[in-house]
Amino acid sequence: MTTVASLRGSAYGMTCNRCGDSLIAPEWAEYLSEERLVLNLWCCMNCGNRFETEAFAPVDAKSEIDSNVLKAFFPSLLVA
Repeated sequence: MTTVASLRGSAYGMTCNRCGDSLIAPEWAEYLSEERLVLNLWCCMNCGNRFETEAFAPVDAKSEIDSNVLKAFFPSLLVA
């Protein structure tokens, strides 16, 4: 698997580095908080190419997820 800089963006998200197809979202994303590093795994549906990109989150990045929205998507599974 190849790791490339995350500068190969398209209007949708990312461009495949083999066939040039536009990719909307990574198959997997992982945030490493200590380094502020974000690893994205991409898979092209057109040619099957798989590659990884690296990006660094800004130092002052904050989550803007509202707790009510979070509860709506992930309701409590606790049964009394």
